Amino acid sequence: MYLLMALLVMATVAQAQRIQVVDVDGLPIGAVCVTNEKGALVGSTDNEGWLADAKGVNHLFFSHVAFKPKEVKMDTVPSLCVVMQEQNFELGELEVKPKELLYVQTYFRCIYVCDEGPIYFRGGVVDNTYEIAKQKINAKTRSVSRGMNGLMRFLLSTLAGHYIDKWARIDTLNYYKRINNFANQGALTITEEPSGRRVVSDTISVLGYIDDDMAASNRTTSFDLWAFEDHVEATEAAAKAAKTGKQPKKKKKKDNDNHGYFELYNIDENGKSRIDDLVMKQILVEGHFDRTDQDYIILLETYTIGRDYIDKKEFKQTRKENEVEMDINELRRLEQNHHIPPLAPNLKAAVDELFKKDLDKQ
Repeated sequence: MYLLMALLVMATVAQAQRIQVVDVDGLPIGAVCVTNEKGALVGSTDNEGWLADAKGVNHLFFSHVAFKPKEVKMDTVPSLCVVMQEQNFELGELEVKPKELLYVQTYFRCIYVCDEGPIYFRGGVVDNTYEIAKQKINAKTRSVSRGMNGLMRFLLSTLAGHYIDKWARIDTLNYYKRINNFANQGALTITEEPSGRRVVSDTISVLGYIDDDMAASNRTTSFDLWAFEDHVEATEAAAKAAKTGKQPKKKKKKDNDNHGYFELYNIDENGKSRIDDLVMKQILVEGHFDRTDQDYIILLETYTIGRDYIDKKEFKQTRKENEVEMDINELRRLEQNHHIPPLAPNLKAAVDELFKKDLDKQ
């Protein structure tokens, strides 16, 4: 009898550590990074907004590119449901001009968080130019990074820096358009819920969601990035096999770690968007290091901070004006001038520690 009661108590406690994160309309928010007051990793939410385990931590911080950072003490949230408020971040008006280049400047910051807290930070600006006639994008990145130590900074900048800079750029084909291309080919299914949210799925599971807000003139696309990429690879392999008559080799299934993607674009009255309509995007990669037995999250946030139609001479002058030393002071100046939403206070304090040598020089 006592053993049964103990088991029931243990089950209740375990269940109490599961938390759902939603927006003000009650829709789940995926790819939310959850940390404790020291900035150490707790976990991230899945597509349905669930954090699998709060790990007994009472003081939690919730971070997502499109929502205001949320600080919660779980003993004051009996429903185990956390509501996040949307960020107020919008693009300015863009005047279309008969120029050869479309210039889009993006700001990005990337935080590498593990069980000990943030161990690497990278931030900067990307000058994107889109050649209208050639429909080609070129990008130049200016960034600064810091790690817990010099070796870590060198290794992560060398191994991951290129990929971080690449993900911070704009693209000619956003994921909403990629998803629709597959849906039009019959490789994906898009169904609409009563709430107006569109559900993207394949024959196995739900991949993500699409939300249109015509009143705000924007569209959000959120999904499991690796599940989508796995689906793309499988679809392309099946198409190739149908042509050659050879069966594709079965790939080893990837782990079940969370790899959330989120993008927000402005749309017109017809639901259309251009490449310069990117407002913000986020990539969250959650994984585990077997060697050190540590969990980690890479959280990359990108915002569009400038748009204009220019010619090559004007772009040359713009690049010259942008050749400012990239350091933590410049990053914060950019954030302030362009009203970039701040990091959660616990993460900001932890990043300050990484840049402490720079801050001491002020």
